[in-house]
Amino acid sequence: MPEFLSEIWLRDLDRSVQAAAGVSAPAAIVIEQVVHDVPGRGEVRYQLRVDAGGARVIAGESTVRADVRLTTDYGTAVAIARGEENAQIALAHGRLRLGGNIDTLVRSASALGALDDATAGLRGETTYPSP
Repeated sequence: MPEFLSEIWLRDLDRSVQAAAGVSAPAAIVIEQVVHDVPGRGEVRYQLRVDAGGARVIAGESTVRADVRLTTDYGTAVAIARGEENAQIALAHGRLRLGGNIDTLVRSASALGALDDATAGLRGETTYPSP
């Protein structure tokens, strides 16, 4: 079982989104996720890239400029991933920060919504180490 935000988990996340049927966006969108205070890892960064050809997850630092950046701490990331907290609530309480072109995120909502089903199996197999 992969640990949340581990290299194995990121690889499995990439496989899941690549295999997702119907996940595409007419204009490319790059969303960077930055999670602080990850147990045993410190900070973890990865990008979700969606375009007409599908979706990919790229782990680590990237030279590709993100359209949107989501930044949070590990505890909040776990709560959102498990469905225990809504991202909008975390945003409202300052536990999730958004940066970049938010309009791009809004315009891509339907493409990104299709990813939820694509990652359901991985979520069921993921373990979440305590902070």
